[in-house]
Amino acid sequence: MILMDRVNLLAPGWSHVVSSTHDISELERFRIEIGAPPAALQVSNPRWPHLDLKLEPRERALAHPAVTVFETTRALIRYMHRRHEEETR
Repeated sequence: MILMDRVNLLAPGWSHVVSSTHDISELERFRIEIGAPPAALQVSNPRWPHLDLKLEPRERALAHPAVTVFETTRALIRYMHRRHEEETR
């Protein structure tokens, strides 16, 4: 499942996109689908692979019907932490 923040308070105009399962191939497929450049895929931290999106690719991602959008990065991170806790019980 693809998850995204609508507002990144530290970087206005940018959004993070993550896979709910940290699946890099899912992120890469989505990156291609929305027309984001290869540099959008951030994999240097294996715990938090994500896409950094701005401009048109960001708008296409926000409008994509399969994306779950959270209002803030904080809300997205909270969701991911809760999900991880539930999976490790």
